[in-house]
Amino acid sequence: MIRLGDRTPGRDNNTQLLRFLAATAVIVFHCYALTDNWTDEPVYRLTRDTNLGSLGVECFFVLSGFLVTQSWLTRSRLPAFLAARALRIYPALFAAVALSILLAGLSSAVPWDRFLTDPMTLEFARNNALGWRVSYLLPGAFKTNPYPDAVNGSLWTLQVELRLYVGVAILGAAGLLARRNLCAVAIIALVALFSVKPEWLPLPTRNQAVFDLALLFALGSLAYVWRERIPLSLTATAAGIALYLWNPGGAVRGHVVTPFVVYAVLALAYHPQVQAPRFNRGGDYSYGLYVYAFPVQQIVMHYSPGLSTLGLLITAFPVTLALAAASWHGLEQPVLGLKSRLR
Repeated sequence: MIRLGDRTPGRDNNTQLLRFLAATAVIVFHCYALTDNWTDEPVYRLTRDTNLGSLGVECFFVLSGFLVTQSWLTRSRLPAFLAARALRIYPALFAAVALSILLAGLSSAVPWDRFLTDPMTLEFARNNALGWRVSYLLPGAFKTNPYPDAVNGSLWTLQVELRLYVGVAILGAAGLLARRNLCAVAIIALVALFSVKPEWLPLPTRNQAVFDLALLFALGSLAYVWRERIPLSLTATAAGIALYLWNPGGAVRGHVVTPFVVYAVLALAYHPQVQAPRFNRGGDYSYGLYVYAFPVQQIVMHYSPGLSTLGLLITAFPVTLALAAASWHGLEQPVLGLKSRLR
């Protein structure tokens, strides 16, 4: 029997491919939303309670919980862990914030000198560059678009993820991640506590979507800790996907299916029969796709009013992919090379 722990060492996995597909799913959903056709998105039409964007973000958080826990247990030193997370998050984030301001300014009727010195612009730059809080608006940006005002709506998840990184660091520094049973007890206790007292959860907003993402991240983290005990089965994965899509009586989706989502993502990432090793030879463009796409889509809609959903996808995706590739090879990969010094 193949177990998850047998497959986690090394880079022979689909995590890079799944992240790329997850980022693409978010972009496709935003093409529907930004052309004011979001109810036509195919997953939403099929399920009426989820969409490609949500599924993509959920996949990101499962893999993030899993891989960030692996990162802690690889280093087990707080300064090295925090530095590694910062090197991964902030270079492309700074570039995405600068790109967002540039493209928003091109869409605005406000003169550049006033635009750049406006308190709203300064707040946007400060909050989004730090990632701890998110700001959505810039002066006069995208006012005539079908989805007006929002400049880079994708950045909202980073403030959630950064807080979860801190949670991993706390559990790791306390020694719980290295102790399988204690880690399970701690995470189950935290989930139970925050189910009763959600206001105690130190997250930026306390809505259902944020709770769901935190739970997916926590279960992904727990899956890494218990990786030696988790069998990988494509049959179980296929059966779960079918059950999810069928959703008999409306009872499957929601928290009932959350553990399955985690299992399905990890099985598709690590089962040896579904590996696509050639994809790993390219760059990891998923983060760049995620943080650059929204303002690119908005500026396309600004200059092409009335553009269809498909037209937006065909126009914006190649541009975003080129930006993501340039960001990876020219910025993210060189900075990540500094991680070797942290060991």
